[in-house]
Parts: sequence; C-alpha cells; structure tokens
Amino acid sequence: MPKGKKKEVSRNLPTMPVSSAMDLDDDPPDFLPEAPVFTKVATDDAAYKTWVCLYPVYFDSKKTVQQGRKVRADIAVPNPLAVDIAESVKTLGVSCVFEPRKTHPTDWKNPGRVRARLFTELKKPSMDDIPTRKELIKRVAELLPEIQKKNPQQFPPPHSPAISNGASKETKTPDAGATSSSSPSSSTSGPTPVGGGSGSSTSSKKKGRKGRK
Repeated sequence: MPKGKKKEVSRNLPTMPVSSAMDLDDDPPDFLPEAPVFTKVATDDAAYKTWVCLYPVYFDSKKTVQQGRKVRADIAVPNPLAVDIAESVKTLGVSCVFEPRKTHPTDWKNPGRVRARLFTELKKPSMDDIPTRKELIKRVAELLPEIQKKNPQQFPPPHSPAISNGASKETKTPDAGATSSSSPSSSTSGPTPVGGGSGSSTSSKKKGRKGRK
C-alpha cells in the first residue's frame, strides 16, 4: 500500500474527548450553590492548587469519620453548605475562593468546595492565630452555627428522604383509613334479629355464587 494512503487513514482516526474527573457538566446534581456576596468564584484550579480545600462533609454531623467528617461530633452541624463555609472563612479574615462544581467523593449529593489561602508563597501561615489546616477547620466549625442561623436554607438538604426516596413519612396514611373504616362495623355489631341476620347472609351468598357463574 502506498505511503500516502497510510497517512490518509491515520488522519481520519477519531480522537477521544478529554474529560475532567471533577466536572459536573455531564451529570449535574439537583442544585448548584450560589457564591456568597463578595466571594471570588474559581475558574482555574492551577492558580489555587496550593490553597487548602474545605468540603461540607468535613463539618456534617450526620457523617462519620470514615465518611469524611474531620471535626468532633459536638461541634459538627447538620446539613452544612459550601456557601456557609466560604462565609465563615471570610469572617476569620482568610482569603478564599468558591468552587460550586467540585464535590467530595463520599458526599457527591452536596456540591461545592472552598479553597482557603492558609499559607503564603514562603510557606508561612497567612494568619498567626491559624497556623495549621486543622485549626482552620476547627475555627470554621465553631462559626457555622451562627452562619446557618443568618442564612436559612431555602431548599431541602440533598440527602433528605424527600429527595433521595421521593416520599416522606406522611404517606403512611392508608393504615389510619383502614382502622377508621373498620370502626363503624364494630360499633354497629350487637344483638340482631335471627331471621334478618340469616336472611341477609344467605342472600349475599347466593348473589356471590351467581356472580361467580
């Protein structure tokens, strides 16, 4: 085969698209959190790759340590959001960026991540009273309850029964209806005329047999 034809075949080979492992465009979650006021939204990971990452699962009281929680259970909060974490970091005076499309592998239903500038270019703490990542996580956890009171959630948490199962506990009402329908029959039961009771029962049996035929 001539060399020109080989080159032509190689040019027509399809190329596989390059996809990002952390991109949620192909399979977006039920909601994407909005960035808090005066918070920068990160679009380039390379510019903040040395910054500390904070996920909502770190502060979730409904998660175990094996599932990703990094604070003590007594200072953890239910249903933490990345927007509240970003506001807590700003309250501490630490620079941060908000990444709404990033998720933790064990908590993908609660999107959002915060990157905090804990260290300078010289690898020194940007704030003297927060020298480590562990201290930053602890300080953020202590501020989250007040931030949550100030910013009430306008939607159910992603791991609530209303979203995950599509039903709530209030749907278990047929049992109550069944008990209420059976109560009148029990209240009307009592001494009845023998002839009336037997006649009604035999007539119902005959009707039932005719219906079957």
